[in-house]
Amino acid sequence: MDNGEIERLIATISWSNTPAFVTTKSGTELSLLLRPPTQMEQARSTIVYNTECQKALILGLSCEADIIQQLIDLGQWSDKQEAEISGLQDDIYKIRLGLLDFLFDMTKLEKTRSLLRRAEAALVERLSNRQELTQNSAEAHALISQQRYLISRIAEAEDGKPFWETIDDFEQCDDIGLITQLCDIFFRKSKMSSKIIRRVARSQPWRVYWEIAKNTGDLFGNNISLWSPNQRDLVYWSTVYDSVYGAYERPSQDVIDDDDLLDSWFMRQSKKTDKTSKANMANGPTKPGRNEQFIMADRDGAKRVYDMNDPGARAKIRARQKVLERCGSVREQDMPDSQQEMREQLAAMQRKTVKDISRRR
Repeated sequence: MDNGEIERLIATISWSNTPAFVTTKSGTELSLLLRPPTQMEQARSTIVYNTECQKALILGLSCEADIIQQLIDLGQWSDKQEAEISGLQDDIYKIRLGLLDFLFDMTKLEKTRSLLRRAEAALVERLSNRQELTQNSAEAHALISQQRYLISRIAEAEDGKPFWETIDDFEQCDDIGLITQLCDIFFRKSKMSSKIIRRVARSQPWRVYWEIAKNTGDLFGNNISLWSPNQRDLVYWSTVYDSVYGAYERPSQDVIDDDDLLDSWFMRQSKKTDKTSKANMANGPTKPGRNEQFIMADRDGAKRVYDMNDPGARAKIRARQKVLERCGSVREQDMPDSQQEMREQLAAMQRKTVKDISRRR
């Protein structure tokens, strides 16, 4: 993707409106514009969704969860297939997390990347199959109603006039194909892939625009509530790359330019931050010379606290548990690690005494 193509993508994204070239049922070709919905239109579309969902349930349509359970009972879907979806999501996470291990082994990196693509494709296939089975659910009906409402409000002629003046005008339109085309263009085809958006967000042409916008506060020429999905995605990824470029442990440019590797870096940074946060949460007053900390926890929480200990600390805990199982009740000072600690302290005191005596001589 050269700079010329990047500039064209920036121009496309910067224009909030989505051009829509459609054909009516009579064969007439129309050129319309689909503008981003206002905050009020978005709020009203949510009301339409909730209302239509309730109506659908009253009329006898089932919700997605009930449909899946019915299909499982009928043998047309299974718990195993549900588990496969969850399993694939876990596999994708683990594969992506491990990509950085092969940063300097291109053969293994590409094999792992290929495995990641296959897992993603398998997940998409299973989710698509699941979605097809629930296309007659109350939620699916409500979503179509919500999208149709928004199209009725945001479709405009090229001169900026509403294509449908009122809701009644839209409801009287019997060209279902026209409405379907507009919904498909606005809610699916117009949305750029994450790969393209990220490529633009880290490109030099866009970084120039972005730095100027941060200093002037002017971006896309309208309120954030009127930004298109592509504009919001571009700004989101621009801020993400800001954090990457400014990171204390900044990854190499090769990693930054590779979406898969950078995702792996993000995941590792998140795990590192989570581990540090857990350790900080556990920090508290300690006795001089001791590393033990008292933390209030239930049974499940105790497992999490135990996992926060390093291997040496966990070995010490297991040793204490064995002593308790064998002896029942043992005083703190009689525990093996306490005895060892006292011996070390005594040895340290003796060494200090010897050094003091040597100095006096």
